[in-house]
Amino acid sequence: MTADPSPHSSDHSSRGRLERALASLRGLAVGDALGSQFFVPGTLPLLRRRALPEGPWQWTDDTEMACSVVAVLAAHR
Repeated sequence: MTADPSPHSSDHSSRGRLERALASLRGLAVGDALGSQFFVPGTLPLLRRRALPEGPWQWTDDTEMACSVVAVLAAHR
């Protein structure tokens, strides 16, 4: 993580951009894994009560594709 957690960080270096991309990727993966729980049979009652299902949660191909994009960007920075 960067020292400045602001989304408007002034660090425009290659490393700073990669760190922000990885932070975004972590957020996307968590959100994707939580969202995927809506498609798991039996979790809807928990989610309606705003309770979290037992982990580990699995992310979807959306996160896999984002990982690929970040990997390509990191390789060509």
